[in-house]
Amino acid sequence: MEKIELELDRLTFERAKTIAIVNQSTLSELITQVIERLAEIQEKKDPLMGLYADVPEIVDEIVVEAMEKRGYS
Repeated sequence: MEKIELELDRLTFERAKTIAIVNQSTLSELITQVIERLAEIQEKKDPLMGLYADVPEIVDEIVVEAMEKRGYS
């Protein structure tokens, strides 16, 4: 686990607390759920890139190879 510190305006903080209470979770759990959901949405928008989300160096290699084949250095 990593520990982070956030600065939120009062309204956002109150909203987060309320949502956490309604969902019977902690703020940490709420933030984790939000990040997971946003990741799912992003993968649906770009499923090909979602396949390589954990290995960005492979995406870099693919791009370099494509650029070389098109005559770019």
